[in-house]
Order: sequence, then C-alpha cells, then structure tokens
Amino acid sequence: MTSISGSSDGPVAVTGASGFVGSHVVKNLVEHGYDVHACLRDSSREDKTSYLLDIDKKGPGSVKLFSCDLYKAADGEYDEAFAGCSAVFHVAADIGTDAATYGRQPPQKLYEGLVNMTLAILESCRKVGTVKRVIYTSSTAAVLGPGAPDRPLNYVYTEDDWSGGSYETLEERHMGDDGKTLWTSETRAYSKGKVDAEKAGYAFGIETGIDVISICPWHVFGPLLGVPHDSEMVFQHRLGLALKGESEVERSRGNILWNIIDVRDIAESQRLAAESDVATNGSRYCLVAHDKSGELPANEFLDTLQELFPNHNVCGGYRPEPTDQRNRASCLKAIKELGLKPHDVRDTLRDTGNSLIELGRVPSAVK
Repeated sequence: MTSISGSSDGPVAVTGASGFVGSHVVKNLVEHGYDVHACLRDSSREDKTSYLLDIDKKGPGSVKLFSCDLYKAADGEYDEAFAGCSAVFHVAADIGTDAATYGRQPPQKLYEGLVNMTLAILESCRKVGTVKRVIYTSSTAAVLGPGAPDRPLNYVYTEDDWSGGSYETLEERHMGDDGKTLWTSETRAYSKGKVDAEKAGYAFGIETGIDVISICPWHVFGPLLGVPHDSEMVFQHRLGLALKGESEVERSRGNILWNIIDVRDIAESQRLAAESDVATNGSRYCLVAHDKSGELPANEFLDTLQELFPNHNVCGGYRPEPTDQRNRASCLKAIKELGLKPHDVRDTLRDTGNSLIELGRVPSAVK
C-alpha cells in the first residue's frame, strides 16, 4: 500500500483517543486538517472528552467521538468507527491508567489486550476496505530487555533490537539465573505483548497489503491535556510528586535512568509515518531522546526540575547518588526518515510541570 497523502484521503481513526498519547495524536491530526474518528471506551464521560471537544472546536480538522471497548474488538466494535478511514492510529492499551473505574487487568488479560485485540483491530481495518496504513503505538519494552554478553555498558539501542540481546530465541534472552524462563505472558505480559503484537502486525501487513508501522516510545513527558492524564501509572505523575516535594517514590527507585521523549513528538511522528513515502510495512521508529540531554539519571533529572521550577522544593531536597550511566537510544531514524524535529528536553519538562500546575494537580509553589 502507499502512504496517505493527507486529510484529502478521508478521515482517520485513533484508538485510545482520550489517553495521554492518544489525545495528542488526535490534536496533531486535527491541527493538520484531518477529520478524526476518536475511539474511547466511554464517550459519555465528560472528564475524558472535554479536551477532545476543545480540539474539535479549534480545528481546522474535526473530532467525532465513538464508544469502543477494546476487549470487544473481535466482535466488530470498531467497524463503524473505521468505515471510510484511510489510516488507523492504534494507541489503545489497557495498562491500568484508570484503575479506579476499570480496575487493573491480570497479566494474561493485559497480554491478550495487546496481542489478540490488536489483531482484531487489524481485522476491522481489513474489513472496511479503505485503510491503507496502521500506525501502532508499541513501546521500547519491545526493543530493550535483559542484557546479554554482547551488550556493553551504555549500549545504544536501535530499531534493530528486539527485547534482549542477540540470542537465538526470546526464551534464551529472558532465561533467569535459576534456569527458569522469565519470558512468558504471565511474567512479562507487557513487553512480550508488545513484541508479539508488532510481529503479528507485520505478518498481517504482508498478507493484506495494509502497512503496519510501529512507534516505540520510552519515557514520555509533555503537557497534560486533562486531569485523567495524571494517574499513578504514568511518568508525568512522578514529576508532579517531585514538584510537590515528595520523595518516597524516588527513594524507592534509586537513581533511575531516564530517556525522555515529548508526547508531542510521538504524535508528530505518527502522522509523519502515515504520510511517509519512506516508511513501509515493518518499519519501526524508536521515539526516545534525540541526544544526551534527554538521557538523564535521576539526580540530573531532579536537578533540572529544580532549575526549571525554583519555587518548588523538588523531592524535598532528596537526590540519589550521582551516576554517569545513561539509558542509551536515539530517535535518529525518525529524524532522518520522517523529518521529525524533536522538542528540547527542558521545554518538555517545563511544559509538563506547568500543565500540572494549570490543571490544579500541583501547587504553584512549594517551599
């Protein structure tokens, strides 16, 4: 199949449209003139639709809401929403960001939601007969994983890597020291689900001629569009806790190594991938830091926040021991092939914090 040429090709659909990444994908598309079929679990929820309706008002494209339950995808739940669409942006994944309403899924159901329901989404794309491309939001969880003897410290991961070292099989890559396989849908539901969904998607593309292209983000920050984007499962929530002066989470994690990408860059790359004449079925793009400035150990991350928000006592002054280690990966491929122009990491962190303050999730000053 060929790329889509733009909004003149007809509407596009976004699954998981009310989520942090999904809503920014909707926003980017509408700002570029697309008419978007926004699919979310419950389109009657004002807390999850208000910002989508604001996007619709600003245009120049439009937003039409559809209630679609991911776990009913195999029953044709998305057929109506996908009808007439030239592309589908499959962002939806039930990872527990709305646990208060829907609970958290056990590992096997999480895995099924990632793999089986992605296949059902793809089947709806085939059924409607108009979809040329599917842009799948995967994860660097499908790229990274336990190391291997051939991976030195500060190894730079690329799109050629698949969730571990260069072992022959996934089972070998994730074998524990006790000889027991760790790489199962129970123990590695999310990472295994993302790998298997990508692989199944590319096979579907070969079979049908509908391109399946993957976007693989790492630590996602950026401006929140609504209160639902501040849940305990997401990285921006941890930034908010730091601005509030809380340190318990950071102390429990030690000097975590961040590799930061702006949610707006993820959204932009998804549209560019749909329109690209270079990307094709099986193309993958790591949406990660564009240079070392976005590869921050926790001590540098917290120091940067303190510089950006001098009126806040970031983490109550706590800092883990310094380290020179970095999570190494670059979005160079997206820059070269898609023409992505990433945000500066300081702008990303500043806009994240300011949005939390504007939404009333963080006080304007904490001393």
